[in-house]
Amino acid sequence: MTLSVQFQTMLAMAAAGIWIGMAIDTYGRFVHERRKWYWLHFINDTIFWLLQALIVFYVLLHVNHANLRLYIFIALLCGFSMYKALFQTSYKKSLEVLITLISNLYRFIVRLLFALIVHPVKWVISIIFALVLLAVRWVWALVRLVLKIIFLPVKWLFSLILRFIPKQTWYNLKGKWLKKAGILISLKNTVKNWFRKKEK
Repeated sequence: MTLSVQFQTMLAMAAAGIWIGMAIDTYGRFVHERRKWYWLHFINDTIFWLLQALIVFYVLLHVNHANLRLYIFIALLCGFSMYKALFQTSYKKSLEVLITLISNLYRFIVRLLFALIVHPVKWVISIIFALVLLAVRWVWALVRLVLKIIFLPVKWLFSLILRFIPKQTWYNLKGKWLKKAGILISLKNTVKNWFRKKEK
């Protein structure tokens, strides 16, 4: 391994150490510890560190074909220490500003979508529903009017027929029907009493 390759490897590993420090702070900002879900955090931590190891290995593979030396780990620690000493405070502030900007942009987009799409669609649907309801009422009123027009001659004809029938005959017919109904009721009661006597 030439001297230039070793120098490039040390610079790349120092940059990887800075990257790991930034990744740890970003991960800690978005993942909050909870005792109830410790197993989930264990899985998340395992995936996080495996991903960081793969990134470092990928960088090392492109720089010196993944030749591991002691100075590689020293360069990683130096990069991580450099991040902690020089960049951590400014990075955290920048991260908070970026999160605030993204959250505000997201809220603005959601409000814009509601103002341009959701509220107009709701307004159009409410108008269509009101028009359909009004049309149904008009159709029902028209149907009632047509039915009244159709049945009005029948009503008139029936009233004329009733006028020509003498009231005495009408009352006699009504009395006959009442008598028949009384006979049926008394017959029913007789049958019930007979069955009751049989049961006793």
